[in-house]
Amino acid sequence: MLALAGMLSGCMTNGLFERDDPTSRHKPGSDSWWAEKATLPPGVRQSRWKGKVWPAAPRSTAPKQQLTHVYHSQHYWPHPYTAQDSLAVHRMVDTQTALGWQDQTTLYDRHFDATTQTLNTAGRIHLEYILFTVPPQRRNVYVQATHSPDGDEIRRVSVAESMEALRPGQAPEEIMLRSCEEIGRPAAEVAEIAEQYINSTPSPRLSNTGGGSTFGGSGGGMGGGMGGGSRGGSQGGVGRTGYTVAPGIPAGSGASGP
Repeated sequence: MLALAGMLSGCMTNGLFERDDPTSRHKPGSDSWWAEKATLPPGVRQSRWKGKVWPAAPRSTAPKQQLTHVYHSQHYWPHPYTAQDSLAVHRMVDTQTALGWQDQTTLYDRHFDATTQTLNTAGRIHLEYILFTVPPQRRNVYVQATHSPDGDEIRRVSVAESMEALRPGQAPEEIMLRSCEEIGRPAAEVAEIAEQYINSTPSPRLSNTGGGSTFGGSGGGMGGGMGGGSRGGSQGGVGRTGYTVAPGIPAGSGASGP
């Protein structure tokens, strides 16, 4: 029992019966030493022997895990890595969401008069959307910077005055400057593309290829199945509309029976 305890005690440090750890500046067995060893990655280590690396696939060259940590990694695998992957995905989605709302709550150059740098009609409408439609937690007002201190101050004052006019007596939202460019295309270009699309749309029409032969043939072929298209054209089998053409009445006349 004493020998087994001695072996296990030695294995708890970095190497059998080894009390010194040249890979660490902490005393083996101390809390700081265990905390350092807990950060080591699991798995085999890559080494070089007789001119070859073993294993051939890339592996960590860090010191090996302690036995307790090897058991912990194998017992709880693939945790905590699945949780870390999930957290990374959530962080990416949250970042994209925040940047999307930032774009939606920014007043760009087109929202200001090019000469006076004050809010124009489009800017006031967009500011009203930010103040009354955007969720409160996303209700941050951004203003595209003009790269001129005087122009930035004029825009900020104009936005603040418009906010006070829209919500008198309420605490103003913070106005932040952004050095950015709007991603999009001019409204005149979008309107021209839409107009060209509408003008190039063909007029809806129904083809007329000879009256009853088309209706009867296709109706007999589709509805009669094994009866064939020719018998459907002459006898008026069940068509795609679910009605049967009455005998003696031309298929193209529009009359039908139950």
